[in-house]
Amino acid sequence: MRRRRRRLPWRAVLVGAQLAGLTIGEPSIVRGQGIEGIVLAATDSSAVPAAKVFLHRITAIAGEVVDSARTDDEGRFSLTIAASDSAPGIVYAAAAVQEGVSYFGPVLHAGVETPSPYRIYVYRTESVAEPVDGNAVLYRHAVISPTAHGLLQVAEVVDVAGVPGRALRREEPGEPIWSMKLPAGVQSWSPLEGGLAPEALSLVNGRVEAKATLPPNGMRLSFSYFTEGAKIEFPVEHETERFEVILVGAEEERLSGLTPGEISDLPPGGNAKRFTASDLQPDSRVGLTVRSEPLPRGPVLIWTLVGSALLVAAAVSARIASRSEA
Repeated sequence: MRRRRRRLPWRAVLVGAQLAGLTIGEPSIVRGQGIEGIVLAATDSSAVPAAKVFLHRITAIAGEVVDSARTDDEGRFSLTIAASDSAPGIVYAAAAVQEGVSYFGPVLHAGVETPSPYRIYVYRTESVAEPVDGNAVLYRHAVISPTAHGLLQVAEVVDVAGVPGRALRREEPGEPIWSMKLPAGVQSWSPLEGGLAPEALSLVNGRVEAKATLPPNGMRLSFSYFTEGAKIEFPVEHETERFEVILVGAEEERLSGLTPGEISDLPPGGNAKRFTASDLQPDSRVGLTVRSEPLPRGPVLIWTLVGSALLVAAAVSARIASRSEA
């Protein structure tokens, strides 16, 4: 069976880290061990032959595929963790790909015995005529920073709930499975690594559209944009369990629907503040007005660090166990 080793973008790193709700930085697992596993259909536990399986090696800042295999007629596969791996805080997880969606098995790290067999459950994909716009938002994170040109720079990470036991896609290719409205006056919108593949996201008439399969445990949207002026209002169309805003390099002048929160788990310095809201219903008002001042060049690094910290924090806490590709 041919093995291959390839680098992964941030998208795979973040989603891989979130899979077990683990804490990055735990001691590394015992190396040199083999993983004997099986891929099963979630509906009836039947074996899934000829499925591609990838072993992901994940750290706090990087990720890569270090081994791969294809299941045999009984759905079984074998993978190996490299004996030379000695970096701290390493975790591993194997994922089986079914119709463009990666389904992860248990995450392996210090103190966890490798299951025997290592089971991965996959779902058949169903086609639906209409989008599932009624699906709730589990977590929505926004990092906001004023620029020297009177604009607000915003980076968002949105975790969308799936439909338990079902992987869904649109009947018509290219039609969105889920969408959301962005603040008024969005400029220079761009998809980011850290969730759906960038080509699976688009901005249409002020709405972000996800044109991909929605896995049963949900999906993640990551993107950035600019808005003009010091005030920003976030439309809330979906039930939202938690909304978090991090303001970098500025002071708030007025809050709408947000409460100040702790900032202890973000990088020090950079004048970063956190605001939160929970259990939001559609048409809730969420926003803030910034005392906008030109952002010095120095804190630009802080903006990058806070954005990275937000993505990692979201990845660790989010309740999503699979990743969808376009």
